[in-house]
Amino acid sequence: MQSRDDLVVKEVEFMGDNLMAAKDRDGIIWAGVSYICNGIGLTKSQKDSQVEKVQKDMLLNKGCRKFPAGVFDGNNETIALKMDFIPLWLAKITITSSMKENNPELVEKLLEYQLKAKDVLAEAFLPQYKNAEKTYETKATSIGEIASFNKEMDRRMEKQGSAPWKICEAFKMVSEQFGIVLPADFVKVPEYEQMSLTITQ
Repeated sequence: MQSRDDLVVKEVEFMGDNLMAAKDRDGIIWAGVSYICNGIGLTKSQKDSQVEKVQKDMLLNKGCRKFPAGVFDGNNETIALKMDFIPLWLAKITITSSMKENNPELVEKLLEYQLKAKDVLAEAFLPQYKNAEKTYETKATSIGEIASFNKEMDRRMEKQGSAPWKICEAFKMVSEQFGIVLPADFVKVPEYEQMSLTITQ
């Protein structure tokens, strides 16, 4: 951990990857976009595309900040996102057939990042976060915004072929982040997965 001016900068380990994040004087946690892209397994061109996207996207750019060289990276500027924007950004990443073919673990790893990266970053800077009850002001986040996010996440997960129970798991996790309590049995994990078998003659 290093303190640079009004920032506390940390290297955070997640799923065997090293992410870079910083907390500013207002308590806002920022995560380096390129480090998350590297952790997920995106190629350099895909990473560059995502760094550009978070700066141009109408919603994501509201939580985007450029840090000068020497903060995250000793030699380069770094684009970072507010911690709360990370799940939304990751839900917007399109999984192509080429990505599935060349990196079959990428889709599953992306889902893990969508569900857990935000909490891991928060715990790194806020020791009390793990056991704290997460509450949000209704004036800051409306039901409509939560519904829109869940709808977008559902669409993305269906497009990349995620199992129905995985989609429900993601929906439940996001909902509970905003104080919406769902039934304990909302996610029905199958005892086994139906496999398809093609027989050729």
